[in-house]
Amino acid sequence: MEAIFQHMDRRSFLGALGTGVLAVSAGCATNGLNTRTVTENARIDPADSDLSESEFREFAATTHERYGPGGVWGKQGSEPAHELSFSGAWTKRFDHDTATSEHLLAAYELPSIEDGNSASQVWLWSATEPKEEGTVRKIETGFSLPEDAGALGIYDPAQDIAAEDASEYTVESGRLDVPTLRATMPLDGGRIGVNPDTQVGDGGAYYPYWEGDRQTAQTLAATTEIRWEDMDQAEIEWDLAVSLSP
Repeated sequence: MEAIFQHMDRRSFLGALGTGVLAVSAGCATNGLNTRTVTENARIDPADSDLSESEFREFAATTHERYGPGGVWGKQGSEPAHELSFSGAWTKRFDHDTATSEHLLAAYELPSIEDGNSASQVWLWSATEPKEEGTVRKIETGFSLPEDAGALGIYDPAQDIAAEDASEYTVESGRLDVPTLRATMPLDGGRIGVNPDTQVGDGGAYYPYWEGDRQTAQTLAATTEIRWEDMDQAEIEWDLAVSLSP
């Protein structure tokens, strides 16, 4: 059985799980292997950041100390040159039975679009490091938007990328009018994909994932754009899943 997100309507899952609640699905089989999937959901207010800009930069730096080129900013190892303003950052860290994982959602302010509405570039990053004999099978991160608050724009990665075809992948915004965030990430095994629940437009959603078989640390990065229609109603439903096996 695939990870839990692929066997429930994602929005129904979010409603059932609630805000900030950890859930575990044990004993599932992925490709005949016993797996344990841990899921988490959090509701984010874009106006209420967990981290200050300096705290976020410190967090990003520690990810490179631990994961090297798999850190938040990829092979470059530091924040790329850009002309965006930091808006906020939110993190989650979990200590699973057979692995530890940490996750980031960061937002930067983009120039207003033609209709005058605000826009943000969102940066997603996740890492999972197995303990002892543990194996990472899948890492999922992503979010959805209320229909009356914002619209999802272009996203990256936008298609499957397999390690057998590419040893790295580049994550970047589709905006051409201003230098934005970008990073080149290593892909030493497995593949990057996008869940079919992803959709652009009002009330959109973006759910990238990594899937494979790793006994060492594995990271994932992705980015997308949100066009806010009503900042008073702005809200992000962030959900995460990590699938592990002994």
